[in-house]
Amino acid sequence: MTPAARITLLLGLYLGFTLLPLALAAAQGLPRRPWLDELSSGLAMAGFAVLLTEFALSGRYRRLSARIGMDLTMRFHQLMAIAALAFLLFHPFLYAPAYSERPAYGAGAAARVLLTPAATVSGMLAWMLLLMLVAFAWFRSQLRWSYEVWRLSHGLGALATAALGAHHVLDTGRYAQDPWLRGFWLAACAVALASLAVVYLVKPLLQTRHRWRVAIVAPEAERLWRVVLEPETASDFRFDAGQFVWLKLHHALGRITEHPFSIASAPGQLPRLQFLVKEAGDFTSAIGGVLPGTVAYVDGPYGDFTLAGRRGVGIMLIAGGAGIAPILSLAREIVATHDPRPLKIVYADRSAAQLVARAELEVMARAPGRELHFIVAEPPADWTGLRGRADLANLKACMPRKDAPGWLYFVCGPPAMIDSVEMSLAELGVPLGQIASERFVYDSAFVTPRERLTRGVIAAVVLAQVLAVLAFVIR
Repeated sequence: MTPAARITLLLGLYLGFTLLPLALAAAQGLPRRPWLDELSSGLAMAGFAVLLTEFALSGRYRRLSARIGMDLTMRFHQLMAIAALAFLLFHPFLYAPAYSERPAYGAGAAARVLLTPAATVSGMLAWMLLLMLVAFAWFRSQLRWSYEVWRLSHGLGALATAALGAHHVLDTGRYAQDPWLRGFWLAACAVALASLAVVYLVKPLLQTRHRWRVAIVAPEAERLWRVVLEPETASDFRFDAGQFVWLKLHHALGRITEHPFSIASAPGQLPRLQFLVKEAGDFTSAIGGVLPGTVAYVDGPYGDFTLAGRRGVGIMLIAGGAGIAPILSLAREIVATHDPRPLKIVYADRSAAQLVARAELEVMARAPGRELHFIVAEPPADWTGLRGRADLANLKACMPRKDAPGWLYFVCGPPAMIDSVEMSLAELGVPLGQIASERFVYDSAFVTPRERLTRGVIAAVVLAQVLAVLAFVIR
């Protein structure tokens, strides 16, 4: 199955799940109420279904993220949360006043909105929590919280929002009184809760069966450390070059101090795993103080920043800063497997002192059909390589002389660098399908071709949901 067909199938399943409550409600055949009441109910049901699917889009389920890519998974998670927020924030303002006198439009209590005091409180709390949850996630970088604090608050906030929302939905009459729809909400909430339990409880428990230990912690370049792990016992851990893991030191349970790091070693270098860790935050700034012998736990591998399933007449690896880790893994794998395709490596960094594995990369480039280009923003006086950044001019100087659109391009680095390179490659005639990129910050400073496509897909999904809600209203 092609990537496009796979994504189309998954989007179809997603729409089917999030719109199933509308179908179950419409099938009840209850008398119609004023159209604003029906619109409010439709938005509430679609929005809550979207909210519950967010638990499965956390990026911690390899079978899902591997099929559509980690970046797309997380971007979909982010933007669909905005859609769920919009649906759920607007819906209470559309109902006719819940406690006012109004004409009867059907027989029996099931024809009315039964907004009990308890449901009112749970709905208001869920409404406010969801707003805070999305706002804190969207402005996470401005909060200056540690990753551990943010992740814990995000997980607990999501759990509380889902629990309060479930109470509100099940306690507010009409459609939810139907056993089929009620069963759907209970099952969906149970799956959402289970997915959270898998991430926070089951995975840490499973990690205790396969402990690793830190073998080496050594400076590799300015503010960059090489960390090598080895398993305590025989390990069946496998990965593809370019993938990453969630790494946890010291404690498997009781703490959530795990962070994503790309593997820098090649699969053939197992059982050891090598990482390149840049000092950039609370956890990474103390990495140099980690002692050999420290217990470590690994969850993974994750990501589709790999050669598998991709075709190209040549391979161009483009790294910026600490993004060299997965690029180095890919390069090592290409060399180890004697891949016959031409290879170009472009490595950009602020200074020459920050370049990693420079000698190893230079040895790789000596083979026929291989080239290496360093780009330094602040070069020393005797620097003879390219200067500046991985911008259009420098990339143009490094591009293949022929068949450039048929090559594969792997890009990893800071988000702004990835955006800039993708736009430059597009300007140089490279199709988006030939570019693989991976970031750990899932937003874009620029509207790149990839971001434009992602937003278009998500807009189409939201439009389909809105149209389904309108069809529910006018049925």
